[in-house]
Amino acid sequence: MSTLLRSLDILALLTVKFARFMVIASGIALTVVTTANVLARYALSSGGFSFAQELPMLIFPWFILSGIVLAANMGGHMAVEWLYDKLTGTARLGAFALAGAISVLSFVVLAYQAVLVAEIASVESSPVLGIPNSVGYYALAIGALLVALVTIAATARVFRRGWEHRIELKLEDVPL
Repeated sequence: MSTLLRSLDILALLTVKFARFMVIASGIALTVVTTANVLARYALSSGGFSFAQELPMLIFPWFILSGIVLAANMGGHMAVEWLYDKLTGTARLGAFALAGAISVLSFVVLAYQAVLVAEIASVESSPVLGIPNSVGYYALAIGALLVALVTIAATARVFRRGWEHRIELKLEDVPL
């Protein structure tokens, strides 16, 4: 059992490192593309870059979902403080486990639905770059599964180490 929990911790750590990288990389990419397009609108007679409308739509899901992964790791995505403050001991841990289970189930269902929609959207592609429209939906599915994984790890962390480890905000967890 301890090997499984250790593996879960390592997998969650790798997921968080990936999410941190994605927040930084996609944030920089969004800033560069958007700023370059605004400058191009005023500097060029063409009215901006034609790809500048499509790239942010492809990058933005990674930015948002990576941020949710980081929040899930820190325990911030399912904070129901008013309820937790009213409960103690086993009842509080039970409520926390139920909230975690609901969160995990919701994100797994979201991932499944995103894959279904991605299959439908894959027949079309973006007009300028020719990228399949399913890319954003697959990003949503992957991100939702990563959030579910990190939520399981965060819930296990609380059960192993205690309630005081529910919200863990370390300096290295902050992406920027």
